Amino acid sequence: YFKKLTLQTENQTMKKICFLIFVLFIIASCSPNQDINGDYLRGVSYSSNGGTNATIKNVETVTTVDAAGDKIVATYNYTGGQLTSVTSSDNSFSYQLTYTGDDITKILYKSVDDTGKDITNTQVLTYSAGKLTKSEGDVVFAGSGTFTSSTIYSYDGDKIKSIITKVKDKATSSERYTIQTDYGFSGSNVSNFKYTLTYAAGPITQPPIILNITLSNYDSYNNPFGTLPMAFKLVSAQFDLENNALYGFSKNNYKTTNIKTNTDNTTVNFSYSYDTDGYPILGTSSAGTVSYEYVK
Repeated sequence: YFKKLTLQTENQTMKKICFLIFVLFIIASCSPNQDINGDYLRGVSYSSNGGTNATIKNVETVTTVDAAGDKIVATYNYTGGQLTSVTSSDNSFSYQLTYTGDDITKILYKSVDDTGKDITNTQVLTYSAGKLTKSEGDVVFAGSGTFTSSTIYSYDGDKIKSIITKVKDKATSSERYTIQTDYGFSGSNVSNFKYTLTYAAGPITQPPIILNITLSNYDSYNNPFGTLPMAFKLVSAQFDLENNALYGFSKNNYKTTNIKTNTDNTTVNFSYSYDTDGYPILGTSSAGTVSYEYVK
């Protein structure tokens, strides 16, 4: 059973990593501009485009088309100005957000593994001094069991420094694996990111899965996801490599990224076109295209 679970987890993780070359282009980063509104992690964060026009927009749809022509539309749904859910056109993932006032207190994330089986991840959020510091919950793999996760969020000042998640078997309380993500910044933009998945000691020895990414050549325009809740980004960045803002802590949009895995080393370049308010509306790379629609 442990071998089956370990191999399944590894296959899912490697699938996500291989998909990152395209996804990196899809999931441009964001800025909470905490110095302006004083609301770094709670509720909805606001952003300025850095130019003469201070129009603030919420991303509504993100449409991605890969090199093979496969298309996925992610739709961001709002109620009273708050992000309440995210859905995908192919039903491969979804999010439901629960609020207490302006604070996100629970996130329900649903996805599917590489065999089409459902994965349900429920996270309950805890804050301290205005920052998300902990999330806990159950991760249910259909047909493979239920696991508990405990995640700690650490900061260097107001910037995220590391996120560590420990996963245990719910029935036995035995440790299964640990996910650690580490962030480095250059000014207001993420410059490097490291993802490490380490398996617990067991009958089969598995080497850690390590992903190193550097981000550079930033533009001076607004990030498409600049108004999404930071707590949502912190949780989804840790648990969802494929579909959400893994680098959701920068002010602008990177145009060059280098991706190193256990076996690969790839550099990808991106180009964007923008609207009159300074937001990207179309992005292009060798891996495909992504287009954005917004609501004010």
